[in-house]
Amino acid sequence: MKDKSKLAWRLITIAVVIFLLSSGVYFLISSTSETKRLEQDVNDRFGMAEQFVPEADGAVPADRLERFVRVRRAVHPACMELQQVMDGILGMASIEDDPDLPGDEAARRGITGMKSAIKAGSSMVRLMDARNSSLLEQGMGLGEYIYLYLAAYSDQLADVASSPYAELEESRVSNRTRTEFIRILTNQLDALGSGAEAEIRVALEEEIQSLKESKVSTPWPNGPLPKTRESLSPYRDELNGLYCDGVVAIELLQKNRGFSFGG
Repeated sequence: MKDKSKLAWRLITIAVVIFLLSSGVYFLISSTSETKRLEQDVNDRFGMAEQFVPEADGAVPADRLERFVRVRRAVHPACMELQQVMDGILGMASIEDDPDLPGDEAARRGITGMKSAIKAGSSMVRLMDARNSSLLEQGMGLGEYIYLYLAAYSDQLADVASSPYAELEESRVSNRTRTEFIRILTNQLDALGSGAEAEIRVALEEEIQSLKESKVSTPWPNGPLPKTRESLSPYRDELNGLYCDGVVAIELLQKNRGFSFGG
């Protein structure tokens, strides 16, 4: 009987995964024209993400960080909503791992998980709309946003293996974002003058090479450049409170370039 029950929940979990993939297709191909327009407006105004050129030494002006914090504030309610969706999915997936789970609790997790799956697509759209609307309002492009996000949350990203969402692909930086970040760092490296401090050049070159060769699982595992850390310091506590675990790939998702579930 237990084997049949376990099989049933496994089939339900598979069905949820299929549904989530369908939601991804909906989001990438058939989301509202307003969602598409917002992201296109960001790209038209500020250029594609990989075109962003950071300050050569890694320093970030206070005005830009204040704008980034305001974007994070605007995004936070939507990313917490999506995080709750992930909680529901994980709760349903956990049913088959606990053979002694009471029937009423299994049923509760199953119902919550299915409700969460139904909300997944619309929650993703709300997150994208909140991010892109705020980027336009704050005068910030996706490239700058990605650059600051990966610097601000390097500690959390490096510790993803200990996260309750570690098994979710969405908790990690996507391959596309890694590729764009490499291009952004290459822009930063190219912007260095001949008289630049050698350690900055070496740090950028090592980070680029490590990402290209997949020697590190996340960008800046030991923290960003010293001047970047210094710039972030006054905003550290608030930024930490605005981090959403488990939805990193979706927070940095872009959908205007081809069909890619990797974000």
